Amino acid sequence: MNQDVSQASRFSWRLFWILFVAALLSVLATIPFAIELLAGVLANAQLPAIPFPLLVLIGAVQNLALLGLFVGLGLKLGSKLNLGPKLTQAWLDGSLKRSEVWSNLRTGFLTGLALAAILLPAILTLASQFPKLPFVSAAQIAVWKRFLVCFYGGVYEEILARLFLLSLFAWVINRSWRRPGYLASSAFWIANLIVAVLFGLGHLPSASLVMPITAPVVVAALLLNGIAALAFGWLYRRYSLEAAMAAHFTTDFLLYVVGPFFL
Repeated sequence: MNQDVSQASRFSWRLFWILFVAALLSVLATIPFAIELLAGVLANAQLPAIPFPLLVLIGAVQNLALLGLFVGLGLKLGSKLNLGPKLTQAWLDGSLKRSEVWSNLRTGFLTGLALAAILLPAILTLASQFPKLPFVSAAQIAVWKRFLVCFYGGVYEEILARLFLLSLFAWVINRSWRRPGYLASSAFWIANLIVAVLFGLGHLPSASLVMPITAPVVVAALLLNGIAALAFGWLYRRYSLEAAMAAHFTTDFLLYVVGPFFL
């Protein structure tokens, strides 16, 4: 029995590398979209003092190190609270059931569909008030580039926001309440709310590159992104990280690939 517990708590490097590579590929998938969206900003940007290739290398090393931290610490803390990529772990363990895959992905897709049904009308209304909204700018970009960028939200943002941040805050709050090994619902929802606020604020820096950030923009970012983040967090705890990824990808697909056709 002790041996089984030891094996269950052992860090899975195979799981780490699967998530690390998936997150890295999702970041690379944003390049065509980002280059076109930020073409004007990049053209007017001041050249740095250091050689550009060296700057890129330094940035790549820093971001790879941070990604490794997000994945590694997220897996470690999540496993203490029964959170994480449960489907992938079960697949690696040889215990994955088809019914579990269907249940997780179906719930994720349906949640993404429901979120898009709520968020898309709100974003279309905002687009008439804020013509420089990233959503409006994205509508002019090729569909295949908008499709690729959905993987960034579905994979990288879920690893950062749910696997790392939500696991971290939930673990800290849970530990402060002296509930090791069991994630109290109140601790989870406080952590989920904190991450939802951070998730909303985290979208403002990229938006500031194409539009001025005003109080209404901040409120809209917090409200719309916060609603989605709370739902993704619930899926992360109730089902798995993969369910949250499926919901996030579905939401982004309906907003950024399908949504612009309603403009």
